[in-house]
Amino acid sequence: MQTERQDIRRQFFRKGRRTGLAIVVLAAILIEAIAALQYYNTRNMLESDLEAQVLIMLRSSAMRLDGNLKSVVAQASSQIWHAQQRLGDPKYVETMAANLVKNGNHKVVGAAVAFRPDYYPQKGRWYEPYAHWQGDTISVEQIASAQHDYTQLEFYRGSIGGDTIQWSKPYMDREGAGGEVVTYAMPLRDGSGQPVAVLGIDVTTQWISETINEIRLHPSSFCLVLSEQGNIIAAPADSLCQPELAARIAAMTVDPTVEKADKAGGRVTSFRFRDEATRRSGHVYFARKKNAPHWLMVKAVYDEDAFGELADLQRDILWATLAGLIALGFIIQLFARNGRKLQESLMQQQRTDRELQIANHIQQTLLPTDEEPTLRAESRVMVEGCLIPAREVGGDLYNVLTHDDRLYFCIGDVSGKGVPAALIMTVTQTLFNNIASQQTNPAIIVDHMNATTCRNNKSNMFVTLFVGVLDLKTGCLDYCNAGHEPPLLDGKPLDVVPNMPIGLFDDFAYAMQTTTIPPGATLLLYTDGLTEARNAQHQLMGREGLMQLAGRHSGKEPKELVGSIIADVKRYAEHTEQSDDLTLLAIKYNG
Repeated sequence: MQTERQDIRRQFFRKGRRTGLAIVVLAAILIEAIAALQYYNTRNMLESDLEAQVLIMLRSSAMRLDGNLKSVVAQASSQIWHAQQRLGDPKYVETMAANLVKNGNHKVVGAAVAFRPDYYPQKGRWYEPYAHWQGDTISVEQIASAQHDYTQLEFYRGSIGGDTIQWSKPYMDREGAGGEVVTYAMPLRDGSGQPVAVLGIDVTTQWISETINEIRLHPSSFCLVLSEQGNIIAAPADSLCQPELAARIAAMTVDPTVEKADKAGGRVTSFRFRDEATRRSGHVYFARKKNAPHWLMVKAVYDEDAFGELADLQRDILWATLAGLIALGFIIQLFARNGRKLQESLMQQQRTDRELQIANHIQQTLLPTDEEPTLRAESRVMVEGCLIPAREVGGDLYNVLTHDDRLYFCIGDVSGKGVPAALIMTVTQTLFNNIASQQTNPAIIVDHMNATTCRNNKSNMFVTLFVGVLDLKTGCLDYCNAGHEPPLLDGKPLDVVPNMPIGLFDDFAYAMQTTTIPPGATLLLYTDGLTEARNAQHQLMGREGLMQLAGRHSGKEPKELVGSIIADVKRYAEHTEQSDDLTLLAIKYNG
């Protein structure tokens, strides 16, 4: 025996270590899965928030850019009408160009009026007065020559044909602005409506870049402006974006083979990029400007700026998780060391449970069944019983047997619960079987059972009991009640003398009562487990409630009657634990 216990302990410790290791591994997997899910959900939320912020930033940048560009166009539109009325005065045209530069508040770096060749013979073949800032003053110069043939430039050729509004591609203007510019061009028309000159207003790409990058979403994020064909209009001049990176982003923006996704409800398009110089990755977001010129507004955001704090938090969670797993392993080890007593207790509990299951099985075999030969052959009476113990074993009982054209039956409830009540129940069942086979008077049967139960009853346990003897020929019912609940005859309480429960006083004289059961009537016997059933509001079912159930199901056969009442009682007490045994016995006399 000692060796067996030692083997059990060793097996338990080995199993405990394996179980502990499995728990730690499973906990690690579960925690990592939860952390990954949280990271994924949080990142999605941050991405959605980032998309909304980018959309706002792009719209804000586009509005600022449009506002400044429109002010340039408005200045040109207000001046050009007067100039068209005074085309015969070249001096006025030069003054108009100077005013456009002056009123541009340094957004406009230059303004030129390029006339058709030989329009003013006195000015020579080429005439292009150009106004620009020179220090704090505005200088107007005639910059056209054979070396600077403006008739070959895009801004002139695109507008001299009659186009009203046109923004040129970026180009290097060394003779005029001395840097890279984009030019807004519109034609000047003579009295017949024919274009005779082109007004060009120069805006530097550096100013456009400063306008769109004035407010940044993150310290290292930056904006680009691209033409619809993907040409760079403006890019940051600082270290945020090297020319090679700007060129690659511009090419990817219009490249149909680059995988892109619609964001912010389809109002922004996005794709991933990587800065090879710094080895950093991020997202590019772009959208087309609604107003002319329909440039592409591009925003580049690095992942470390957008999600860096989330990555740091994930790393902190990982370290905290590892520390928690180490602590968990230590706790499991402590539990494993103290597990021997728990295992032995569990084994003892299992043995007890098995013994209680066997006791329950024995109790159930003591109850009558439909397979009993005497009941199976009897057609003058229908009997159905049901006993549902509150625990593995209970103290309720019922019994039915027939001989000499009489039906002997009883129902009882032992005081107390558990194994002691179950033992008394078994003794009571045996006493009834033995005594009822020799006596026809239920009072004498109860009297003998009381005398035997009182003998050596040191535990002072008692049994409420109802015993009946039904003459199957006449329907005459002799019965004796020993402190039990009055049965219901067709839903109405049977008149009973209470008497004393058995097991208390061995000299108590029990009285017999007699009544007649009409054919088709049903006698319903029960224990107080039904009347004392409580609902969620702690209200008892009570005898009146049981009578209502019996009345509701009146007319049913015993088997259906018992099943329906038990189901209703369980439904009534569905939110409370069953505290007592539920026992029903239904007897229908057919006559």
